[in-house]
Amino acid sequence: MAPPGTSKRRGRRGRRASRSAGLPLDALFEIMLRLPAREVCRLRAVCRSWRAVASDRVFIDAHASCHPGPYVATCFSEDDGGGGGDESCGVDIIDLSSGDIVKSIYTDVTGSRVQRTRLDLVCLVEGPSPLDVTVLNPVTGATYSPTKSISEDYEHLLNSGRLTMESCAFGKVPSTGEYKALRLLGSGNPWQLCDCEIMTVNGAGTLQWRALQGPPLPVCSSNKMRSVVINGVVYFLLDYSRLFCTNDGMLIRPGNIVPFNLETEEWMGTLNGPKPVAKGRDMIVISSTLEIMEQLSLADLNGSLVMVHAVYGSPMDLWFLSDLEQGLWVKRYSIDFQYYRNNAYPLLLLDDEKIVFLLRGTNVLQSYDLKDDTYTDILELEDFRSVGIYTGNLLSLEGGRPFCLLYSPKMLLLSLAEAT
Repeated sequence: MAPPGTSKRRGRRGRRASRSAGLPLDALFEIMLRLPAREVCRLRAVCRSWRAVASDRVFIDAHASCHPGPYVATCFSEDDGGGGGDESCGVDIIDLSSGDIVKSIYTDVTGSRVQRTRLDLVCLVEGPSPLDVTVLNPVTGATYSPTKSISEDYEHLLNSGRLTMESCAFGKVPSTGEYKALRLLGSGNPWQLCDCEIMTVNGAGTLQWRALQGPPLPVCSSNKMRSVVINGVVYFLLDYSRLFCTNDGMLIRPGNIVPFNLETEEWMGTLNGPKPVAKGRDMIVISSTLEIMEQLSLADLNGSLVMVHAVYGSPMDLWFLSDLEQGLWVKRYSIDFQYYRNNAYPLLLLDDEKIVFLLRGTNVLQSYDLKDDTYTDILELEDFRSVGIYTGNLLSLEGGRPFCLLYSPKMLLLSLAEAT
């Protein structure tokens, strides 16, 4: 069956050429539509006509509808095999449904990790310096970095020798399409509020950090999955252990969140977490505040802000924010399984009622089927901290590792048979 909305334009394509490399264009269109993106990208090298079909916007849109993913981006490093200790590094785009690498983009940003995002660009942090932030465009392979490692207002902090990047968030402003990176800088003093910087990434001009007012209250560092970006808003989980010690009498409870609006570049009012989570304050007499915080994290599941509440010996509760203005939360899932011991984090909610969990203790992505309570290992990562969701168009991913294989019509049909 032809993909929706292609019949009129296919007629024009048929008038240009009725056959290509021994195959009618209509047949070639349908065959390519059933192949994974990696194979389609290879077919572009066969001849001009095949490249024209595989690069046509109608085909690209139809292919994206037939192959919705999901796809993840994660860093890789590999030895050159020469024994000299040299390593190649970069970012892999991986199809989770098959486990295949769709494209590998080599970069010179060594030692970096992919920031947890859900975008068509990839944010790399750390690298050669703990303060490094680099943006990668997987389509072109281009990388973008600021001209200076820090804003002019905070250059004096570099002399302290204790400056660290406590948290980094990368997101897109829906109204303007601009990408912005926000980071919090710490001085090594756990009782001092972080300084804040922001950088706009728009593909024009040089990138520069700009100093902003820091968060009004202490927030958790991002390496514990306690910040997330959704629809242009960064949500930071407040560091209740520090608040309890330094803000006696303030109405701050476990699970409270402070949002930051990337468009206005302003901090928003405190958002209360689910009421059952906030009751953790009553446990302070019998449990340390650090243990309470270890049970909470923030996630983006299908564009919804989710608070993950895991208590040892109890089910893991997933609370979805249903109304930001009213601060209303709904508990959609309560999962009774072995994941808490593995320090699990929900990364994706699939349409077939499966949740992809990141097992931080083993660097494994695992699918959990809510309907029949089964687990399936999907992918092993080099670093559990280095994984993001890639939402870009896969058929724009040309280049990467070179492909030397050329296809004949017979080989194309064999490839289709293997794919189906």
